[in-house]
Amino acid sequence: MTAGLSETQLRHLREGSQLKYHGVQWVIQDYSTYTDDNGYETEEWQLKSSSGKEYYLLREVDPQNPETLVHWYLAEELRYPTLLDPQTSRDRLTMVGDEMRSHATPYPELQLFNRVYAFESQTEGDYESDGTTRHRITWDYWDSAHLWNLALEAWSDGTLAVYSTRVVQPADFTEIQSSNRASLASGQSSSDYVATMQAFYNQKRDSRSRELAIAWIVTIIGFFLMISGI
Repeated sequence: MTAGLSETQLRHLREGSQLKYHGVQWVIQDYSTYTDDNGYETEEWQLKSSSGKEYYLLREVDPQNPETLVHWYLAEELRYPTLLDPQTSRDRLTMVGDEMRSHATPYPELQLFNRVYAFESQTEGDYESDGTTRHRITWDYWDSAHLWNLALEAWSDGTLAVYSTRVVQPADFTEIQSSNRASLASGQSSSDYVATMQAFYNQKRDSRSRELAIAWIVTIIGFFLMISGI
């Protein structure tokens, strides 16, 4: 049985790296970070399979839950879901983004598909991706077993993202393959990686120098043979 990955290995993932989840190969498309003023932070990796399926792997640090400070989730963005208010059975999808940006009181419960979620927390802060900073507000809802999460993200550009999320562990993932842009997800430090690459290039340079020296020796010998008439 293939051993699962560690938290350190997952955190070294960057664009172009590959890993397996439930036997499916996934490629890292993007890496982003998010923080707020209360110390809440997330790291986010966008995963894509060869079939085009996309997930987001999230590492969350929540200072409000010190006993379980770090959490890992796998999230799927939902396109145009029906997001019901159980109290009225009305679909709130088209209005909830504006309500969040106006800092309205969160709905106590929301229903997605056949599962009811209760409101748990709200965060607001800046999101960093590819050198760009954007602002977002997030409402987090959980089912009664606290295994499934419903996350609503209202962005400063007026868009709303809805995610269905489940709890995962680093050991659920296997078989990392690193890209040149990653800091060797196997756990090798950046300094070790630089040293390895430097040794590789030095070896190539020394090999090329030997080839040039041999070529010059052959040329000189040929020249003397030619003028000697041999």
